Amino acid sequence: MEVRIVEAENEVYQKERLLGEGAFGKAYLVKRKQTGEMLVIKEVSIDHMSQKEQEETIKEAQILRTFKHPLIVRFVEVYATKQNKLKIVMEYAECGDLSK
Repeated sequence: MEVRIVEAENEVYQKERLLGEGAFGKAYLVKRKQTGEMLVIKEVSIDHMSQKEQEETIKEAQILRTFKHPLIVRFVEVYATKQNKLKIVMEYAECGDLSK
């Protein structure tokens, strides 16, 4: 799967707030500027990953793209930045996560 490189993501998405962070990255609540839709961007730093780990992370995004079920959060898109961050854009589930 080819991942496009985005130079000006702030033209498409406006960061609202940090939702959480883990060992591999951060999740942000964002607003799509064109539609006002609230989404989540999972940001994964790939600059310290091996080539194989990068390929596996991209493959994971590719698998998410195939899921279409009312009980699974909708995949929107995936892209990379020049700062070596992989961004996975997903539907925002307002009710929180399963840990709450």
